[in-house]
Parts: sequence; structure tokens; C-alpha cells
Amino acid sequence: MRLKRLLILCVTLLSAAFSFADNFVYDNLKYTTTSDKSVTLVDGKGASGEIIIPSEVRNNKNVYTVTAIEHNAFEGNNSITAVTIPSSVSTIGYSAFNGCKGLRRVMDASRVTEMQGFEYTDCSNLTSVTLSGTLQKIGYRSFAGTALTRLVLPASVKEIGGEAFQDCLQLTNVEFNKGIQNIKDHAFKNSGLASLELPEGIKEIGEWSFEGCKSLKTVQIPRSVTSLGTGAFYACSALESVVIPASVTNFNDRTFNGCRNLSAVYYLGSSCPSLGQNTFADVSNAFGFYVKPSALSVLQGIAYVSGKVKDSFSYQQSSKYATFSRPFAVDFSSASGLKAYIAKENNGQNSVALKTITKASVGTGLVIEATPNTVYQLRMADDGPQYTDNALRVSTGTTVEAIASKVREDMTLRYNPVELTTDKVRYEPGNTVVFTSKNVLPANAKVRYLHGNTVVKTDEIGGKQRWNWKVPADNFTGYMAEIYVDNGTSEQTLATIGVDVSTEWGRFPRYGFVSHYGSDKTPEQIKKEVDMLNRYHMTGIQFYDWQWKHHIPFPQDSTKWKDIGLRNVYKSSIENYINQLHGVGSKCMFYDLVYGVTGRVVNGKPETVDNFDGHDGISSDWGWIDLHEKKGGGYDLRQVQYPLGAWPSIYVMNPGNQNWVNYLSGSINKVYHNLAFDGFHIDQLGHQRDAYYVNLKSKKVNGQKVYTDGDRRDTHDFEGYFANFINRMKADNHNKSLVMNAVSTFGGSKIVGTKNVEFGYNEMWGGDDYLWNYRKIIQDNRRNNGKNTFNTVFAAYLHCRNGNGGQFHTSSALFGNATIFALGGSRIELSGDHMLFTEYFPDDARKMSDKLQKSIIHYYDFLVAYENYLRDGNAETTVNMTMDGVNVAAWDLSDPNPSIADAVDQTIGPKPYCVNTYSTKKGNVIAIQLLNYNNVSKDNFNVRDLKETMPEPNVLLNKKIVLDDATSVSRIWLASPDCFGGAPQEVVFKQNNGKVTFTLPSLEYWTMVVVEHGNKVDNSASEVRNYVLRGESFQEASNNTVPAGEAYLSFPATIGKTLQPSLPLVPITAGIANVIDNGRDDYYTVSGIKVDHPVKGIYIHKGKKLVKK
Repeated sequence: MRLKRLLILCVTLLSAAFSFADNFVYDNLKYTTTSDKSVTLVDGKGASGEIIIPSEVRNNKNVYTVTAIEHNAFEGNNSITAVTIPSSVSTIGYSAFNGCKGLRRVMDASRVTEMQGFEYTDCSNLTSVTLSGTLQKIGYRSFAGTALTRLVLPASVKEIGGEAFQDCLQLTNVEFNKGIQNIKDHAFKNSGLASLELPEGIKEIGEWSFEGCKSLKTVQIPRSVTSLGTGAFYACSALESVVIPASVTNFNDRTFNGCRNLSAVYYLGSSCPSLGQNTFADVSNAFGFYVKPSALSVLQGIAYVSGKVKDSFSYQQSSKYATFSRPFAVDFSSASGLKAYIAKENNGQNSVALKTITKASVGTGLVIEATPNTVYQLRMADDGPQYTDNALRVSTGTTVEAIASKVREDMTLRYNPVELTTDKVRYEPGNTVVFTSKNVLPANAKVRYLHGNTVVKTDEIGGKQRWNWKVPADNFTGYMAEIYVDNGTSEQTLATIGVDVSTEWGRFPRYGFVSHYGSDKTPEQIKKEVDMLNRYHMTGIQFYDWQWKHHIPFPQDSTKWKDIGLRNVYKSSIENYINQLHGVGSKCMFYDLVYGVTGRVVNGKPETVDNFDGHDGISSDWGWIDLHEKKGGGYDLRQVQYPLGAWPSIYVMNPGNQNWVNYLSGSINKVYHNLAFDGFHIDQLGHQRDAYYVNLKSKKVNGQKVYTDGDRRDTHDFEGYFANFINRMKADNHNKSLVMNAVSTFGGSKIVGTKNVEFGYNEMWGGDDYLWNYRKIIQDNRRNNGKNTFNTVFAAYLHCRNGNGGQFHTSSALFGNATIFALGGSRIELSGDHMLFTEYFPDDARKMSDKLQKSIIHYYDFLVAYENYLRDGNAETTVNMTMDGVNVAAWDLSDPNPSIADAVDQTIGPKPYCVNTYSTKKGNVIAIQLLNYNNVSKDNFNVRDLKETMPEPNVLLNKKIVLDDATSVSRIWLASPDCFGGAPQEVVFKQNNGKVTFTLPSLEYWTMVVVEHGNKVDNSASEVRNYVLRGESFQEASNNTVPAGEAYLSFPATIGKTLQPSLPLVPITAGIANVIDNGRDDYYTVSGIKVDHPVKGIYIHKGKKLVKK
């Protein structure tokens, strides 16, 4: 009987468990419910055309989130042409789109981390795929047999599964990001790859992984690889040579079997690797296994190729002069009759000076002089010198668009930006900035101070930790200090920091907060927090919940009190914050409600009476009385995240009642009298109810006043009352600053229209948090204030109260800031010890990752340095632009007044799944903000990201940009907080027939492109001239085009404008200069020959000429 009951119970529970399952069709797609809030897309075989899978669907008045696509859901559907997958999807089943012959394009913005396999197998017309930014593993045969031509792997991808891209015959180029670790067996078998550059960090190259790649000519294997799988490059019949690092000690069998054109393997190791009998079977008859001379005696014993091991390799050229470069160090000393040269411009003589050398390091560009068609023997070298005066570069692509004679390297990721500081958050014109570096700077370090891309001043700061700079006299101007080292042929950007020169703290507001004032806030702890706020350049700080009561903020003659949350507040902590913040130039704003009265605490418990009449000299007649609610003095506003009744009630007063305004004004004056605050941050609660009553009638019930009648008024009157209150506060204390919160824009136009607030302040909630709305509010605030330089700060709480813990979602934070900053706004989000995520500022449960904190610093440096390009009276405009031939979406600048449906659906503003531009113009300068929404759906077009589904961006590299611009362009430069610490980079451009063409180096979250118009300046990057060797002279390259791998000369405007189209070669026998030998203590003759024991004569040592006597 007991067993029967148990079985009945199990059947009942099982039935209950599946009772919610329901199938329904929505927009030709079939779904199955998986919970009361989620569904799986189970069948799309009846769909056709372009499919945009929604993030939410509706059935029987219920709304469900689409979280999965079931296996085989679209399999064999030849009628669909494109698919967009939303960020709500976290699972895509195997074979979901298998064999969809008509499918051409896939945009995957899902949160999928692992592809299960066969997802797009045999989609024979699939040419374009954008992968999810969260994807870590590509599954077995996921894209096998597709028509992909090019693929960019997100940085998140760690593994490419077996046969993932097998038989992708048209796939000629794959961009591997740094995250890739494993390439499994047969992954690219029979694909169309023409070259292969694998990044450092990859550990596994699986068996037969590149078998049959018949177009593959060059392979670069990184040092992180230790073993090459069996048959990894089997039958790659076009492969000619391979450089293999010393880390590879095991080749496995048939690794290069059948590579019939493979004539050279350059092995950089010094010990015998393990080879199989067929590792190099059926290769070219001219095959050689080339090693460094120092390793020859050891490596001659390698099994199966011992007769092919050589310490010199053959070289010949068809002309007297040729350019040369190798991915390993080369020794030319044994090649009698051959001369190797570095090259440079010959002191304005319209020729190229050639200086002889005998060794060259990895990747050095050279000119070789030799007898045509003569075979010479060259050797690999253990290492080689670098030449700082060599002007030859080596092309990595077909179009070279260098901006100067020096290569720039981004080293900012190696430096913690918090370790470079200034002494103030902003400066008066002509003030002196004190810079401090935690570490001693390199001996050759320099700093350049930039306004935009114009260098204001340059200083030598090598070996220093502290130095000064007197800022120019221009007011309201942003600068960037870029710390760099100059290595002759290259510059390395080490660190950057912004500098704001402004006499008014609210002109370019950066607003932070403090919210804890307990005994743990020692002077040392406060200094640590203030130092961090200073590093964020916070011009103003909101002191949140510091007060005793809303209506009596400062308890007279007290040194300690309880705030509304019953936390201890020490007056000394507040004073310490104020003093230290004033020391770095920040303004201190105390927080309070415009109409709040704090309820009493009796015997340690909050009192929750309906009426507050008579307490602390306040009459409930002054209150917001709503007779419909039958509550005197307003209504209870408990903090909902705490147990009910744990905190005192807040009673809301009528902000238009003059008795109340006079009462609060007196309390505010006492605050200023006792504490050195610089101003008042005025808060409100938004549009809570529709009505309030005046001319009240009341009666006594059980000794309490109860209101019975009055004249009804609309609470929109409060908007005007807010303005009156602001004006009263300014009249009472004209030298104090004011800021007021326009909650969900309630009262916003009246608040900023007073012209008595420093900036607009808008708290964004669910109905406000749309990207288009941020732009609208910024523009509305400027229009209502009457100044186009009036700026706005947003309170948009990241992941607000979504129930999750842990660290903030980095991509959510950075996409939000990128959007707000690009639109010309700012954001309150940072204190000295935590990041904001609820409207209760002391809540510090969630933390920033180290990566996010470093990025946030770069974003605020960027906001400071380019304040004149982002939010200084810049007028909106629209540009027409293409990227790699595809139109770039422009932000809709029409004045939006959308319906509720349009607002929710975000049919206005930016466009999903593509790069968007937001552009402004000031004078002859257009600033184009490129926002990378390439894999972002409309569901993520918000800042708060409550679901934490914002994907990481797909980084775009080296994109061809064509911009419509008929006005003469003088210079184009760009900057991004995502690289070079925000330092500007000038780019080469061509302008013909109203079209401006240039290459965009990178776009992660956000890149700003600045187009300057007017007469071209002498140092314009557009004047860069590139030369390629033709015969016995360097000829100007047509359209700067240089084939990949070829060495070439490039000259900036200062030199290039003086040069002729043809530059003859002039060998100079005086030898080399400025040799750097990788930090070693070696000596060289002036002819470049290394000397082990120098005697009398002139030598080069550590880059300097020395005389030995």
C-alpha cells in the first residue's frame, strides 16, 4: 500500500512538473514552454526569408523569453536567407541549421559559450557569419561545407572543434584572436586558406588539422606550440617554407608529408626534436632542414632528415638590388660578394643612403646588393642587432598607410593607469600640474601634452617619478599627457592621463559620490578613496545619506548621529572627506530631499503613524495630502530591500507650500553654517501620484488630525514648485552650487530652465532606459537651459536589483559608458571604493574586476582629454560612411516623440547588429563617434542591462572607410579609450570626387574619428610617401600599395614633401650608426661586425660610439 501511494505520488509530481509545457506558433516559428517564463524555439522549418528570432514572444497574454534553439530546429529549410539570433538565447542545439542551402548570412548575438556541432554544416551558400562574443568553443563540423570566405574569431574563442571548417573551399582568411588555445583534428581540412598566422598562446595543433589546404603558402607557428599533430599540414602542396620555433620538440608522423613544394624548414631550436619516418616524406627534392650554426653539431643527428640538416641556406636574386626580410635573425658575413644594407633618406639629397651591416635581427627590412642569379649561402643567427636609423619597414598587407616614420606600439595594457596621477581633478588656466608615477620611468621616457592631436609641448622625463607642467591660458580645454619612449624606428605609448583646465566645475561635470561615514573612515582610508576619486577626475562629489533627518539634516552640536538607515555617521568623517576633496579641487555637494520629513524612532523602533502633525515644529497641513489615499502628511516610503518597518517612514511635503519651504530653508542654512559644503544636491521621487489637495478641511479623530476635504490639484504643479525652490536656494546662498535630480525627467525642463543648476541630472528607470532617450535628454536639457554647452549627468544603475551577485559585467559597463560619453553625457557611478548599482548608494555588494577598473580609468581620461570634441557646444550632424563597402548606420537625429510601442521597440535611435555613427560639428571639425553594436540586439539597447546579457564586442580591425565629404580635408585622426590609453593616432587618407578613404585600425567598443577641414598642414599624415624598390632606385608606390612581406621606405610630410618620385641608391661605406643589440654588452665595428675582444679603435657599444685607446 505504501509503495502504491509512493508511485501515485511520483506520477502526480511528474505530471505537475510537466504541466506547464505548451506548444504554440509565433510569427511562423514554433515554441515550447520550458518554464513559466521561458521557451525553446523547436521548429522553424516553415519559415522563409530573413529570420530575426525575437528575444521575447507572447502567447495567451503571457510573455516568454526565448532562451534556446532546439537541435534540428531549422534543418533542411532551404527558404531562409539570413538569421539573427538574440542575446537572450544561451543554447543552440546540434544541427540547428544543418543543410539550409539558401542561408547566406548569420548574425549570432547569443550568449552561447559552446557550439554542440553540425549547426551550419552544408549550408553551401553561407558566406558571412558574425559569431557570439561569448563563444568559447566551436563544435564538431559546425561550419563544414559552407561558402565562408573570411572569418573573424572573437577573443573569447578558445577551441576550434574537429572538422569545424572542413571543406570550406572559399575560406581564404581567418583572423585568430589571442584567446585561441586548441585547434582540433581536421579543423580546416581542405579549406582555401592562403596564409596562416597563429597567435601566441595557442597550445595544440591537432592531427590532420590543415590537411589538403592546397593554397596555403606561408605558415607562422608561435612559440607557445610544443607539438605538431600527425598530418597537420599533410598535402599542403603550395607550401614552400616554414619557420618552426624552438618550443616545438615533437613533429609527429606525416606532419608535412606530401608538401611537394616544401623546400625549406627553418628550425630555431638547439636540441633534437622528435620526427617520424614520414614527417617530411614526399616533399621537394630541394628540401633542406636549416638550423643555426651553433646548433649544427647537435641537430645533424636528427632521424630521417640528417642528410638534409644544414647551417646555411641558398639565396639568389634576379636583379642587382632587392629588398629582404626574414622571420629569423640572419648572418651575411659568409656570403662573399653579397652586401646587406639598412637604408634611410640621404639628408635631403633626394636619394637613399645605404649602410652596410653583417647581421640583422628578426623582421629587419634590408636592401641586398648581389650579382644577379648568383647563389649565395646565408646563415641563421642566434640573434642580431637592431638598427634605430633604419627607415625600411616590412609590409604586413597590400596597402600601407603609416602616419609617420615611426611604428607605434601600445604598451598601456602593461601599466596600471592608477599608478600615474595628477594632483588635482581640474586646473585654472596657467596653473601647474604635478604628475606622479608610482614607478621610476625608463631613462628615455618622454611626455607630450596634446590638445586633440596637436602637440602643445614635449618634455624629457626619463628616470623621474614626479614632474610639473604649466598649463596654457586657454579656459575650458581638455588635454592628454602621453608618456612614451622613442626607440628610433618605433615609439611605445606607456601611459596616459587627462588634464582638465576649467574655472567652473560644472562645465564638464564628472560626478562621483561618497556614502559611508562610520568610525572605519580613518584619515588614511579617506585619503585612499579621495586619491581614487581624483584619478577618476571627479569635479564634484555627492554626499549621499549623510544627514540625520531629511528635514533637520544637521543635528546641532552633535558629533555623531544615525542616518535614515540607522547607520552611524561621524561628523569628523564628513569633515575629513570635505577637507581632502577640497585639496584635490573637487566640490562637495550634500544630498537631501526637496520635500522629505523623516519619521521618528521611538525606543529604537521606527514610528509608522499616518500623521506627523506637530513634531519638530512641522504641520501636516504643509504636506502632500491626497484625500483619495486617506493619509495625512503623505505616505510611507520604506526602503523595500530591508524588512518592513526597519527604517523610519518618509513623509512627503508639498514643495509649493511656503511654510514648508521656509522651514527647510532654515535647516539648509544651518548645514552651510556648520559644514564646508559647496552646494546642495536636491532629490525628489519622480511622478508618484496625480493629485494633491490644498485649502484643506480636517477633524480630530482619536486625537489625530484627519483630512476630510479640500481643493484637488494636479501634481505636475510640483515641477514649477521645484523651480521656485531652486531659485529660493540660490537667493539664500548665491555662492553655493545647486544640482537637482529630474527622476524619469519629471520636472526636468523647469529645473534646468532656472539656469541656477550646474548641470542636468537625470535618474533613469525602466521606462527611460533606452539608448535613443539618453541622446534626447541631453539635447532637451541644452534646449531648455538655453546653452549649447550645458551638460548632463545620468544616474543609470548597472544591473539594478536584478538579484545577481559577483562582479559587474564588464561589457555592460563599457558599452553603457561608451554610448553615454559618445552622445555628450556623463554618468554618476563611482565612489572611491565601489561602483554604483542601486539607488541606495551605500550598497557595495558588487565589485569591479581589475580589467573593468583599468578600463574605466581610461574612459574617464578620454572624457577629460576630448571634452571639447564630445560636449562643448558641438552641433549634431549626420555623415554618410561605408565600412568595407557596407553602409554604416547613422543615429537618427529627428526629434523623437515616440509612442509607447515605438519607445519599447526602439524603432528610433541606433540600429542593432551593426556599427553606428553619432556625429557632431564645431567650426571646421567633424567628430564621428563609431559605436560597435555589431553583435548587439535591440534587447540590449539599454544602459542598465538588468539581464546581464550584453555580449563582448567583436573587435573590428583594419577596416576600409569611405566617407562622403566634398569639403577639403586637411587632417584625419582618431582616438579610442580601448587602445593606446586614448592617445590620438593620425591616419593617412585620400580625397577624390567628394570621397575620403582611409583605414580604421581598430574598433572595440568605441572609436572617435576626427575630420579637420581646411588647407592641408605640413605635418599632415596625408602627405606620407611610400617607396618600393624598382631596379636601382626606390620608386613612389602607387596609392601607397606595397605587397605583403616586401620591405619599403616611408617618409612623413616633413621629409616626404621634399622628395622626388624616384630615389637612387647611394651606398655609403662609413658603416652603421646607432646600433642596439637587444640590451647586450656587445661591441661592433663601424662596419657592423661584432667584436668579442675590442682593442684600439672606434666601436659602437649600447648605441653609442666609443673610442678604445
